[in-house]
Amino acid sequence: MPRRPLTRRTTVGSALCAPLVLAGCDIDPPVRDGGTSAAPAPPDAELVAAVVGSLVRAQSVLEAATSSAPVLGARLAAIGEAHAAHLDLLAGAVPGSGLPSAGAPTVPPRVDRALGAVRRSEQRLLREAREACAVAASGDLARVLASIAASTAQHSAALAGAPTGATPMKASP
Repeated sequence: MPRRPLTRRTTVGSALCAPLVLAGCDIDPPVRDGGTSAAPAPPDAELVAAVVGSLVRAQSVLEAATSSAPVLGARLAAIGEAHAAHLDLLAGAVPGSGLPSAGAPTVPPRVDRALGAVRRSEQRLLREAREACAVAASGDLARVLASIAASTAQHSAALAGAPTGATPMKASP
């Protein structure tokens, strides 16, 4: 059976469904016999902190790209919303931890170079989310990290498939 290429409509539809999938994610460990849920194990707490740091860094690249090339604002909005949802989910998983701050990256003002910086940042986030998913001790956390990786992969595919000067496609009647 021949493989069909990933269409823009499929990519956008998947990106729109990602928040719905994420909303169904829960990273609380299973309830034990005592009826209370245990806090994440220290290795998972460190893992969550690392992924949160990666998301904060990726979010700062998006913000820098949008401020250096404002025409990208609408195009990058869905990625920013996904990162914000992931940050909200993971930041609440480790009690007493706050969001780290990321230095403001320098992004060139040209649209093609700003998109290149975003693409590299998203690929790095994807790689880090996949690696974290593979080493998570908690199955629930691994599922959330897999969801983050899937969302990032979809957004990366959408960024890679569209030319730098492209505008969103109009719906056909």
